[in-house]
Amino acid sequence: MKIYLGKSLMLKNDANSIFYSFLCMILTLFLHFHNYLTKFPHRRVRHNLAKEFSSVACSMGFDASDGSSDLLIELFQCLSNLLQDAEAEVRAAAVTNIAKMTRLGGSDLFTTHIAPTLPQLGDDPVMEVRSRLAQTLMDCCDDEIRENVLSDKVILTAIKPHIENFLNDEFAEVQLHILTKLSRISNLLNKMDAVVHSILQMSKDKNWRVREAVGRLLPHLADAMGILFFEEHLLQPWLKLLLDRVADVRSACVKGMPKLLSVAGAEWILSDLLPQFTALYDDSPSYLTRITIIRCYSELCANSSDDEKELQMDVLQPELLESIVTFILKGLLDRVANVRMVSARGLQGILEHCENDVRTGRIQPALKSRVMGDPDEDCKYYAQLALDLCS
Repeated sequence: MKIYLGKSLMLKNDANSIFYSFLCMILTLFLHFHNYLTKFPHRRVRHNLAKEFSSVACSMGFDASDGSSDLLIELFQCLSNLLQDAEAEVRAAAVTNIAKMTRLGGSDLFTTHIAPTLPQLGDDPVMEVRSRLAQTLMDCCDDEIRENVLSDKVILTAIKPHIENFLNDEFAEVQLHILTKLSRISNLLNKMDAVVHSILQMSKDKNWRVREAVGRLLPHLADAMGILFFEEHLLQPWLKLLLDRVADVRSACVKGMPKLLSVAGAEWILSDLLPQFTALYDDSPSYLTRITIIRCYSELCANSSDDEKELQMDVLQPELLESIVTFILKGLLDRVANVRMVSARGLQGILEHCENDVRTGRIQPALKSRVMGDPDEDCKYYAQLALDLCS
């Protein structure tokens, strides 16, 4: 049997090179004697094979087009044995290979050899196994694998049930591995009713990291389910997260404003969302709430680093920009220095979107007033920074 070793090994350092080369030779033998090695009596042997399985496999230069498809089948059979190992330590190490091996072997080998092991792994009594499985399954949903390997049908059939299961796991670590990467399959959420229901329930979770992840995810859920669904089912939970007692949870909602704008459009933001923001600002005795609302306004003009930037600029209509400027200028007059400082910083981010007459006629006079008359030195500093950008 010919073993393909076409690609050179990527050795991390000299200390690991001998062990890594040894593992490569072991895996070569592993293809011949997998039934023996995967049931080797010493768990440390199986554990170390499982830890480096995908790295060594990818270094062996397998390519189904050059006649090594039979070897790939053997390789996946070996991985399947490790995924069903009696030792939790071995299973936990083996599941970390699933995404890389899926990319290497393709959809058919995933469906034939890996998918049948997932139900048992998903119900594994050891949390570490479930946690790593949740992480690697979401890695199977990244853009590269979805585009070239796994179809939406396979994801809905083989992976969706485990996403639903993990969102109801008793440990937040398992839930977070799903929540933090669920936006990768946001276009499929309208076919995952149980997932949507779980997300709504988790907006009230006692763990703030879970609430933070939900806050980041809700605008993507609006994209999947439609703005009417968001308004009816998600808006109030999102507003409660916006007022959360934990700053990181509030910030997660603030950072979702550009996505929400691109999904809902300027008209909905103006007519439905901003009036609620104004009420929250005016009625709140807490300066932290007022800071959060001002950040939401300024974030609507934030520079996006992804493909949403162009769409965001298209939907940033003059009427909406006018409302943003007016509200942030109102924040410059707040009785609390922290609110005035955040308002001045917010103006720095929106100046590039404003017409010259707005900058010179409205923003510059307000900033000069802060620079000349504000009793707080930090407010003066940030107002001066914004004023310099106006020039």
